[in-house]
Amino acid sequence: MIGVVQAGPRSGYGGSKLAATVLLIRDGHHGLEVWVQERVNTMPNYPGITVFPGGGVDPRDYPPKTWDSGGLWLGPSAISVARTMGTTKDKAHALVFAAVRETFEETGTLLAVHGDGTKVSDAAPLHSDRLALESHRLSLTTVLKNNNLKVDSRLIHPFARWVGKSERGQWFDTFSFLALQPEGQHPDSDNTETDSAGWFPPRLLLDGWRNGLVRFVIPTWAQLQQLSHYQSADEALADAHNADLEPHIGDVSDDPRYGEFYSHAPVDRI
Repeated sequence: MIGVVQAGPRSGYGGSKLAATVLLIRDGHHGLEVWVQERVNTMPNYPGITVFPGGGVDPRDYPPKTWDSGGLWLGPSAISVARTMGTTKDKAHALVFAAVRETFEETGTLLAVHGDGTKVSDAAPLHSDRLALESHRLSLTTVLKNNNLKVDSRLIHPFARWVGKSERGQWFDTFSFLALQPEGQHPDSDNTETDSAGWFPPRLLLDGWRNGLVRFVIPTWAQLQQLSHYQSADEALADAHNADLEPHIGDVSDDPRYGEFYSHAPVDRI
């Protein structure tokens, strides 16, 4: 179990590292689809595992000490989002910025709006900024300022929170967000962390797991189970307002909701 270290101003539960993942969804030919990516086997954390886009919070995802979120932020304030997430306004700001940044880095999808409030429909002209974000040469704040863009908290919905340990023993406090794929944008797997990626119905992914064709960690599996109950993106987004943000901490094998994950041992066919 995670130690009793108290969470600091920039750490998560029990001193764990804060992280964000994004469940990009859309309506496909056969109902709801979600974007997932299989991590390359050389990754230090979760190699070969199929995940949602995301990663750790960067120090530059936090707001400056004196800040007005209205400058680069539209929609419900960071304070309002923090209340929903059960955290501080600074951490809420950092987690939302991390979610937007990581999604752009890993998929090329930019969950942002122009200065006039219209959604970004083509992020291709910002490809050089995407590369600069991935190499840490630029922060998301700089990219937004340079291109007259803002984060809109109405585009990204808190969905779940999991606190757990990677295979290397590092603890993460991961907040998941639900987001509709912006019209006109198309995600890709053009990054160094992804082996393959694509759109899939949640039930198909779960069937693939049962047959040993895909690997998940429990948070991904559990959230796919949740998504599998929705018939459309609108239904999923509407229900996100009722999301349970209480953290799932450590070993949840005794929770009957996750019994299949722990009792079923698929033969790995990858």
